[in-house]
Amino acid sequence: MKKYIILIIFINVFVIHAQENEQSFWNILKGKELETSISFLPAGTHYTSLEFNEVWYTSFNYKSYEIAAFKNSFNELTLAALYKRQIGISEKLSLIYGIGIMYGYHGKLVDVPTIPFRKSFLFTGEINPLIGLTLDYRFAKNFSFQVAISPAVAIYGIRYIF
Repeated sequence: MKKYIILIIFINVFVIHAQENEQSFWNILKGKELETSISFLPAGTHYTSLEFNEVWYTSFNYKSYEIAAFKNSFNELTLAALYKRQIGISEKLSLIYGIGIMYGYHGKLVDVPTIPFRKSFLFTGEINPLIGLTLDYRFAKNFSFQVAISPAVAIYGIRYIF
């Protein structure tokens, strides 16, 4: 039920934003190209335990294409490639969504209860899908604070925009 409420809130924000900017809902949802940047999100929280973990998510983004490396829950290196888009909510706050692939879990995600379709072929192999949302708050000209959420974790850190 919580997921549906959150989804309804996001849709309402997009519709209101589209009306204010006289853009179509689909153009707002499509977002815009992400600025070239480096992100460093060192800490994270699993939804099941709520304890802080060292994640060290480090990424480079160029024209919405991102490569990243992080320490997964099994203390192993994970590499990722994503495509991201940015939706402006206000002058300083944006919602960034991304989709991609990752390597480094070696089939271990099938045991994580918060991941949808975890028992399918998507998570039993070496390459797994990656999807997530990031709230990005620009607190200075070239810096923003980020909270990235995925089906299993929320991670926190900063982004430097070139």
